[in-house]
Amino acid sequence: MSLIRFNILVLTIGVCLSAMTPQASLLMKSFHQFSQSPYSDQLKELVQIKLETGGQVDEVLKLIQELLDSLKQDQVDDDVAHSRQMAVFDQNINELEDDLSRLNTDLANANVLIQTLAELLVILRETILTYEKQLAILNEQEQFIRNARAADIKAYNRRVEQANKVINALNLIIEKLSRAVDQQTSEQDRQAILTQIHAECHEQFGPNHPVTILIKLTTRFDVPTVQRILEKLVQIRDGASKSLSEDIAAEEVASQNFDTSMSEIETLRKRLSTDLENLNQQFNDKLNQQKIVLAQKEQLLIDIPITEELLQLTKEQQEQYHQAYISRQTQRQSEIEVVQKAYNLVFDHVDSVKKSEDLTAKLSN
Repeated sequence: MSLIRFNILVLTIGVCLSAMTPQASLLMKSFHQFSQSPYSDQLKELVQIKLETGGQVDEVLKLIQELLDSLKQDQVDDDVAHSRQMAVFDQNINELEDDLSRLNTDLANANVLIQTLAELLVILRETILTYEKQLAILNEQEQFIRNARAADIKAYNRRVEQANKVINALNLIIEKLSRAVDQQTSEQDRQAILTQIHAECHEQFGPNHPVTILIKLTTRFDVPTVQRILEKLVQIRDGASKSLSEDIAAEEVASQNFDTSMSEIETLRKRLSTDLENLNQQFNDKLNQQKIVLAQKEQLLIDIPITEELLQLTKEQQEQYHQAYISRQTQRQSEIEVVQKAYNLVFDHVDSVKKSEDLTAKLSN
């Protein structure tokens, strides 16, 4: 920028050339003491052209002052721009570092959550299998109890049927046997009744049934003996009736116990089914959560390298920008030193010429 400004000044000043004054020639000799550089050479050329326009050294001093002020202002503007841009870089870097830290934290949390969910899913699955097994066992127990109950009912019905058959037969036998031992009954009728009873017992109970055998004996004994047999048959009937009543009562209790067992099994089944449904819902929820977290982890594994690369790139851009600023600052400082040296040289020359003129004027007077 300074070189361009030099060129413009050279074109502006060089529109009219004339021979230098002795003071100008002396000033130019002082400029030849400058170190050789493109910038100092252009500055010499600027001063030389200006002086060749008529020896107006004051104008040269003014131009150099403007150039010096411009360079210093350029540095101030560059410092401000540099400070602002570095602040922007710092802010972006801090934000990226915060983002990277958050992403790494999210990744660590995701890994922990994935492990926790995996362990929880194993526990839930084992619990679900346990509940399913318990339900299967409960169903098997229910079927076993139902089958046993059906067998008990079938056996009970057979016992009741058989007991009623025995009791009814005994009632009939007792009735007829009572007539047989009646004193009003003749011996012939008694034997006929006993023979009939034996035939009926043979038909009802079979030939080897204790009652059939006992009735058969009645045809061989006298009335007192038959009377005792009759009493024994009454005891047998009453015992059978009592056993039947006890069996009926036991059946009622068994029926109540069965209903209670079925109610308890149904209650337990509902509770197990509800718990199993809740466990399956929890399992599905955790499985879906695990899928979401795994997807988040995959995205984090993509985002983290991108953020790291962007952070590195931003740091490199900041460093490149700062180095460019340092380079401009170094170059501009060098230019300022050259221009400042030129300004001091011209200023001293102007001051010297003025003092010489003042002295000459005093001597003339």
